[in-house]
Amino acid sequence: MENEQTNQPIDTSNDGQVQDGTVGIIAYITLIGFIIAIVLNNDKSGADKKFGAFHLRQSLGLIIFTVGLYIVLMILSAILISISWRMLSVVSLMSMILWLGILALVILGIVNAANKQEKELPLIGGMTSKMLGKTFE
Repeated sequence: MENEQTNQPIDTSNDGQVQDGTVGIIAYITLIGFIIAIVLNNDKSGADKKFGAFHLRQSLGLIIFTVGLYIVLMILSAILISISWRMLSVVSLMSMILWLGILALVILGIVNAANKQEKELPLIGGMTSKMLGKTFE
């Protein structure tokens, strides 16, 4: 179905209502955004609640992955820097590449939520779905 005024597709998977992607988008924007998205998703029902819950789970998986990666990176940084201060450039380059990867996952999650798609994030999406099951629904 297309909107006659804008000629853009409309998602009518929620009994003829346009599915709201706001919760999904906000969930990926910082920890405060994640908390706000939880509160907003509690007021939803049906397909909107399931859609929001999916992106909340993906966002929580990304947060857990990022915290774990940060801890591993700090331990590795301490080890490499204690070996030699020249390793500081290696540690800096490695951390920059990892954080750019995290940023790419965040952007991918936001784009998926904005496009009203329930696509799992690469690398961590499958594990997140298995670990968190039906959380936030």
